[in-house]
This record gives sequence, C-alpha cells and structure tokens, in this order.
Amino acid sequence: MKRSHQLTLAFTITAASAIVAGFAANQLVAESDLPPAKLERDTAPLERNGPRIVSFADVLDDVTPAVVSVHTSHFAELSRQEKMLRRYYGMEDNPTVSGVGSGFIVTPDGYVLTNNHVVAGGRSNVKADEIIVQLDDGREFEAVVVGADPQSDVAVLKLNTADGEALPYLRLGDSSQLRVGDIVFAAGNPLSIGLTVTQGIVSALDRTDLGIYASRNGPGYENFIQTDAAINRGNSGGPLVDAEGRVVGINSAIASTSGGSIGIGFAIPINFASQIMDSLVNDGEVRRGFIGVQLDSLDRQLAQAFGLSSSRGALVVRVTPGLPGEQAGMRHGDVVTAVNGQGVDSVQELIYLISSQAPGTDVALTIFRNQQYLDLDVTLGDRDALLSGPTRPAPKPEPMEIVEPDTLIKGVSVTPITPRDRREHEIPGNVDGLLISGVTDKYAELLSPGMVIESINGQEVANFDEALAALSPDGVNRLYVFHEGGYRYVPLIAPKSKS
Repeated sequence: MKRSHQLTLAFTITAASAIVAGFAANQLVAESDLPPAKLERDTAPLERNGPRIVSFADVLDDVTPAVVSVHTSHFAELSRQEKMLRRYYGMEDNPTVSGVGSGFIVTPDGYVLTNNHVVAGGRSNVKADEIIVQLDDGREFEAVVVGADPQSDVAVLKLNTADGEALPYLRLGDSSQLRVGDIVFAAGNPLSIGLTVTQGIVSALDRTDLGIYASRNGPGYENFIQTDAAINRGNSGGPLVDAEGRVVGINSAIASTSGGSIGIGFAIPINFASQIMDSLVNDGEVRRGFIGVQLDSLDRQLAQAFGLSSSRGALVVRVTPGLPGEQAGMRHGDVVTAVNGQGVDSVQELIYLISSQAPGTDVALTIFRNQQYLDLDVTLGDRDALLSGPTRPAPKPEPMEIVEPDTLIKGVSVTPITPRDRREHEIPGNVDGLLISGVTDKYAELLSPGMVIESINGQEVANFDEALAALSPDGVNRLYVFHEGGYRYVPLIAPKSKS
C-alpha cells in the first residue's frame, strides 16, 4: 500500500592538492595583511543535572488508541476470457486484491483521516469495495469513503459505529508552528506487524518539488514535512505527532533506495489536510483557488536576464485573458516572489500556496517587474470551473505564402509567420512575432524551428528590424517564445556582432 518516492543517492568527493615550489616572496600574502581571526567560544559546561525527559510513554498512551489499521479489498478487473478460465477451473469469478495501511480517528463519532492511496489501492479513482478499520484494542468497524482527493493524497473515512459508542480520537496541532529540530513520532502499522511508534525530529519543512503526486488528473499539491522518524510500507495514512501528542501531519511517502526507511520520510501538514477534510465532508469536493497564469521555473541565466540576484520565485510566461491574473494586472515576465508576505521559492510552492486557499479569497502577490517589486491584489477564481470553460476556436487557414529567412544572429534564422507555418506548427491566430526557421547545433538546446519569438528583452517584435533593435550583444537576452502550445522564456547570449 505504501507509495515510495525512489531516489538514487550518489556522493562524490573530489579532493585536489597541489604542491607549488619556487614562489617569490612578493607573490605571497604577508601575514600582517590578514585580519585577525576572531572566534566566538562558549565554554559553559553542558547542563546535565537539570530535569530531563527519559520517556514519552504517557504522551503516547493517549495517542495510540486512536491509531488504526485500514484493511481494503478491491475486486480485480478481469477480462471476459479470464473470467471464463476461472469458471472452467472452479475458481471465484471476482478475486479480490487486499491491502493494509494506517489512519487515525479525529472525531469521537468516527471520522478517520488517511491517505488516498491507502483506500484506492494505488488507483486514483477511490473505490475500495470493502474497507475494514481495526483499532489497537481489537475492535473492528466497516468504513465508507466520505471523500478523497488524489492530488493531495488525503482521504476521509467514516466508521459504521453503534449509536452512542465512544471512540478515542486525536487532537490536531498547528503544523505552521513546527521548526526543524522539533521531536516528532510516527505511528501506524508498518509491514502489517501491528501498531508501531517511531521517534525522530523534523528534518526539513516546505518540501514542495518532489513530484510525488503529479498525475494525469493534474498537478499534485505538495508541501511536505520531512522527518527522520522511521516510516515504512504500511505507515501510510498514520499520524505524525509532536511531543505533546498532537497531530501535525499525515505520514505519506518516503525517499528510499531499497523500499525501506533510510531516514527520509514525508508527511502532509495537518493544517492543509484538515482544510481538505472540511471541503470533502461539507462540500463533497475540493475547490481550489486559481489565478489563471502559466508558470515556469527560473534558472541562473534567466534570473540574470530579468535582473534578479537569485533564481527563487515563479516566472509568469502566460496570462490567460479574462481570468483573475489578468484582471489584477499581471503580465507575462512577472516573477512572483511572495504570497501574503510568505516567500515563494519555486513554481510548485506558488501552486501550493494558491491552491490551498478557497475561490473568492483575496491574496496579495509580490512580483518583480522592470527592476522593481510591486504588490498586486488578486481575487482567486475556481480552478475546476475556470478550466472547464469554452475554448477559443482555431483560425481559418489563409492562402499560402513563401518568404526568405533572415539571420537574427549567426546560427539562428527567422521569418515572418505565414498561413502555412500556422498550420504546420499549430500556431494560433492570436500569436504574432517572428518564426524561428533554422537553428545550428550551437543553439539547438535552447531554440528549435517552429518557435515563435514574440518579444526580446520585453520589446515586442513584429518584424526583423524590430528584433535586431531589441537584441543586445552584451549580457543575457530574454526571448519570450511560443512553442508547442505553450509560452516560456529562453535565455540567449548573442555574439558581439549582430550580423
């Protein structure tokens, strides 16, 4: 049942040494030219005689009764021929596939939080044919899926309990207050051996670029707590609790070279998971905030081209007309650096920060544009509703026209866009600029025939002369291009001569 994030770890240590003889005296730095090394020391003895905690048994006694094992059964999907063969040999028509994961009770009337992949059997459409939840005291209950969200990997179950039957449940903490170094415990049923608790610390926060939940259903929404508390197969869906016994996360994934714990585990923050639960229980679905922009990552050269000192942030490469981003005044070329004052390090982090808020919420974006920082207020739209809207019809083809290419820089040739180009490269009628018609090996990793250059260094280029005027022979140029249905920025260092 455990979905693990596989990593290959390689450590390379390169040591180089050189012995150089024969330096003249004036080639050495005189000792008197160096400032003194001022080291700060704290020589106070370590406090070893004060009050010390030697056990968390009392805390965990209040936690473990509410941690459950989640047993699922799915009817196997068989072809007609497979069914006929099974009948011929006297076998059951509907064999089942079983799995075991973990979860935890969060209300006295039997709501349970767990992972989507625990109850989906690895499938995105949550439909376990039978779910049995077992408590550590031996009680068993049938459960139904109240709702599940594959993109955040959160699922909510409801136990079928007798009227008035009391159940143990866990208190939820505040995952936003976690700090690296805080003691945490992971509880669950690893490898089906029974209730197990492991101890560790919070190793890192805001892990957003792991790509564990990205799928055909859309982007995954990740912002993991990383911990070295041992998490193994079967721990999925169990609670990560703090030293006070409060839930701060849902144990969900591991990075591993072997399939077992190597001390790198990931948990969904409980603040985010509880928002998902509220939406699933109260609305039956998860509604996510949406700006309506296409984003791309920054690398060192692109950051340099935009005048940024680091590659942190999310680059806007397309603003969809009529959606919240355009209505708030966003433009392509903006770099989003913060949401409501919280710094944005990557595209995935921005997606998480926006999607974790409800449609209709007002958010303050900090953007970098034209060498200065600006604040924009955006009222979020509804992602699913906006993405299911009508699409713009394709333009009608026009008569064929043949044009000769011009050399923008040595190794890159361009032409105006003809109707034939639009058909061949699927260029929409609202995309204008210069078409890249030829590229030598020198630029093949950055550019390719069929790209449309819409602007260079922020200047729109409708013809060859405008492109030459916008191109700078010094530093990194930023080309805004359309290619294969999407927009992006390309960093380009041009030769000194534009001919």
